[in-house]
Amino acid sequence: MDITVYNIGNYVVNNYILQTPLGIIAIDTGYPGDADRFLQRFQKRWPLSELKYIFLTHHHDDHAGFLGTLLSQCDAKVVLHPAALAPLRTGKSEEPPGAGYSSWPASLFSKFKKEFSFPPVDLGDRAIVLNGEEDQLFEQLGLPLHILYLPGHTADSIGLLCTQSGDLFCGDAAMNAIISVARHTIWIEDPVAFGQSWDKMLAVSPRKLYPSHGSPFWPRDLVKYRHFLDHRKLIPPAK
Repeated sequence: MDITVYNIGNYVVNNYILQTPLGIIAIDTGYPGDADRFLQRFQKRWPLSELKYIFLTHHHDDHAGFLGTLLSQCDAKVVLHPAALAPLRTGKSEEPPGAGYSSWPASLFSKFKKEFSFPPVDLGDRAIVLNGEEDQLFEQLGLPLHILYLPGHTADSIGLLCTQSGDLFCGDAAMNAIISVARHTIWIEDPVAFGQSWDKMLAVSPRKLYPSHGSPFWPRDLVKYRHFLDHRKLIPPAK
């Protein structure tokens, strides 16, 4: 089954769209308030009735910010990790003990962005909650899309590997934005798990990685920068 990839996002957040024979899969949404831009760009190519699934890589405000608005205008189901359900209901990004910024440049993010909340979403029967990494919804539907658990940035982080092309949509399990250093996402909850997720991504031999922030990059970058994650000390957020 051929899958065509589009990016209808902006400089800050990528909005990857997978056009498949079974309909459209959107990977994440974006910040609160960006729904109109997304809908305008989406509907230039497809009717909203074609949107069948929203694959939520994790619950943060830049990924689930206008999820509720989008769901109110379509019939899509949301594929997500079970740990995403609680923060979606509260509309607040979680900040577990020990979490922090991956570098001093990354910590500057907290200087100008203080609010990380988003409109709460109770998915109800719109949720397709994964029961574990063995729960491969898309492969069961006949699509060459393999779900990976990629914790570290958050406990609910997941990614999507197109086994046909080798393209890996990794959410924030890696990053290629100006503010990130060495392909590390700016915020990490668990540096050990984050490094293990890099090992997992390398183990599936992706052709290319498609992060939610920044341009796609080659997997050799993960090899190059992997050692920076060993014994990583995080910078706590400013209070």
